Amino acid sequence: MLNCALNRRALCTSVFGVLLASIAGASAQTTVKIGLAVPNYGPFAPIYAADELGYFRDAGLKPEITAYRGGPAAQEALAAGAADIINFFPPGVALAVKKGIKEKVVGLGSARPDGWHIMVLANSPYRSMADLAGKKIGITAKGATTDFYALWAAKRAGVQVETVPVGAPAQLPMLKSSQIDAAVLNPPIPFRLIVPGEGRSLVDLAKEMEPTLPDVWVATQSLIDSNPKVVEGTLHAIYKATAYMQKNPAYGRDYLRKFTGEKDDKVLDLDYDVVLAKRPTTARIETQWIEASLALAALGGISELPPVAEIFTDRFSGVTAD
Repeated sequence: MLNCALNRRALCTSVFGVLLASIAGASAQTTVKIGLAVPNYGPFAPIYAADELGYFRDAGLKPEITAYRGGPAAQEALAAGAADIINFFPPGVALAVKKGIKEKVVGLGSARPDGWHIMVLANSPYRSMADLAGKKIGITAKGATTDFYALWAAKRAGVQVETVPVGAPAQLPMLKSSQIDAAVLNPPIPFRLIVPGEGRSLVDLAKEMEPTLPDVWVATQSLIDSNPKVVEGTLHAIYKATAYMQKNPAYGRDYLRKFTGEKDDKVLDLDYDVVLAKRPTTARIETQWIEASLALAALGGISELPPVAEIFTDRFSGVTAD
């Protein structure tokens, strides 16, 4: 009887110890608020997959992920303290820093705009960017990546266009209803027009542009200074999930389908092969890529931006999926 009592006591002590360790582990997790420019954007699938796969937990992090209505909205959240790390565009970061916001680019999102197109409807009379002189091009927001890309394409074609901020969800409906003449669309939206033959690409931006960093990871200076391990852990979790989805196509495609809500297999295949399969698994950014990205800001009449050193840190350039 005494042995049984002792065994029960030992068992209870062991179970209690495990529970305490579990509670301590949970309480040790650091919340990181991640802001994304738009919802259900294929390249952002690895951020959510990293949570499902437990990679944030492994880094001692608890992610709170919020998708906003455009990059500028995500930037506002970072400035207001509602986000710690966001996905944005170097010119937008430079503008924020110029206004006194303490933040820096900390890692690569993508070097080229894979899957980004300037699209028109299939029955549109416009056959080239030059044909859009004086026409309306739908963008997500002023100062957003879509805005600068429209201005870049117009300048290259030697024409002027009117960029119309309509928000990401409204771009396709407004294009189909002829309220705008063309639109700068990010994946998988262009594929949803190309596959059924409902739309045509006037400019495949990934093929036509040099690396201009359509999206980068940006963190507050306070987080970089006070808790760089959170920045490092966040980037590592995202890159690790990206690599996992690339090495495991069945999982990657299935997760991408659930994340984007895509029902067309051909569209899904393009989103995976053209975009997700090319996403980086390292934080490293070349300085000239940032310089090329900042040069786009001049197209919008923005000048005297801070130098690269004030908006970018290579402190986390060694972070990879490994």
